[in-house]
Amino acid sequence: MRTHVLLVGHSGDMYGASRSLLKLVRILNEQYTVYVLLPESGSLSAELTAILPADRILLNEDLYIFTRKSFKLTYLLSTLIRFINNLIFIRKIILKYGIHIIHTNSGVVPAPALAAKISRRKHIWHIREWFGDFKRFWPFYSAFITRFSDKVVCVSKTMADQFHGHKKVLPIYNGFEIPQIKTEITISEELQQGINQADLVLGCTSRIRLIRKGQEYLIEAIGRLTHKTGKNIQAIIIGDYVPGYESQKETITSLIQKYQLEDRIHFLGHLTNPLPYYTLFDVFVLPSGEPEPFGGVIMEAMSLGLPVIGSNAGGTTEQIADGQNGYLFENKNPEDLANKIELLLNDPSSLNLFGVCSRERIEKYFSLELHRKNILELYKELGIAI
Repeated sequence: MRTHVLLVGHSGDMYGASRSLLKLVRILNEQYTVYVLLPESGSLSAELTAILPADRILLNEDLYIFTRKSFKLTYLLSTLIRFINNLIFIRKIILKYGIHIIHTNSGVVPAPALAAKISRRKHIWHIREWFGDFKRFWPFYSAFITRFSDKVVCVSKTMADQFHGHKKVLPIYNGFEIPQIKTEITISEELQQGINQADLVLGCTSRIRLIRKGQEYLIEAIGRLTHKTGKNIQAIIIGDYVPGYESQKETITSLIQKYQLEDRIHFLGHLTNPLPYYTLFDVFVLPSGEPEPFGGVIMEAMSLGLPVIGSNAGGTTEQIADGQNGYLFENKNPEDLANKIELLLNDPSSLNLFGVCSRERIEKYFSLELHRKNILELYKELGIAI
C-alpha cells in the first residue's frame, strides 16, 4: 500500500503559495497517495481536480488561519474553540484516510502539526512567510513549529535564518520551469498605444497593498523618473487589492494624480493566468516594502527571460544577482528604485543580457527538477516508505 500524504493549504486562490502547493501535489502524487485540505473552494481546488480525484480534495471552511486579529482579547476564546475543532477534524481525516504524513504548506495554519503529533504521524512544515512583524510572539511560535515538526522547510535561506540555525530547519528553493507561452492575450487599445509609445515598459504582478507589496514605491519612482528624464515609462500592474485593504485604492489614485501618470499606469486586476502578459514587459519589478520570503513572480519573470528589480530584503536577495540579471534597490526607497530603473532605461542593450542571465539562474539554482529532487530526498530522509 502506498504512503498517504495530507497537504494542508491556507487559501483557495491562485497566488504564490497555492501555485507552490500545486507543484508539491504533482511531485508527491507520482510516488504517494496525496490528499489536500483547503479552507475554501476556488481556483486552486479547480486546478487540483485535473490532478487528483475529487474525493481527495477536502474542504473545511472553519480551518483556523491566524491573522493579526487573532491576538486581540476579543478573539481569544473563539480562536481556542476553532483550534480544538480543527484538531478533532484533522484527527478524523488522519484515521479515515490512513494518513501517514501531514505536510502543512504555510506557516499560518497551526493545528495540523499538533494533530500529527497527537496521532503519532510525521509532520513537515513549509514556511513561506516572514514573521518579522510578530517579534514578541515569534519566539514562542517558532518553538511550536520546530517542536511539532519532523522537518521545517523554508523557501529561502533568509526565511530559514528566522529559526537561528535550528537543526530541523532547511532551505529548499521553489522550482520553476521555462514556460512555453501559447495563450494569446487581449489588451485595450489604450494600453497598446501606451506600449507602442513607451521608452520602457515595467511589469508588476502582486496583490496590491501599501508598504507590504509596495506598489506606491513603484508609482512614485516612475513619477520622479518621468519628471527627471521626460521619458515615457509605462507600468502594467497585475493583481487585486488584498481583501480588507480596498480603501488603499484612494491613496494609489492620489499618487498617480500627483505625478500625472493617468496614462502611464495600467491596472489589469487579478488574472488567472498572468504569464502571457509578461511578454508585454521590458523589466519586471517587485517593489515590496516588507521582505518577500521567495517571490514566485520574480522567478516566473526570470524564467521568461526578463531583467528583474526588487528590494534588498528577504529572499529577493537570493533570487537577484545584483548587476547581473537585475538590480536590488534600497528597501522602501522610491528614489533608489528610480535610480535602478534609470540604469536600464539608459542602457537598452543590457535588457537582453540581463534576461539571458535570468534564465541561466533558473536552470542552475531554481529548476523544477532540482526542487523535485530535494523534496523527494526529504521524504526519503524521514524514512517515509512509498
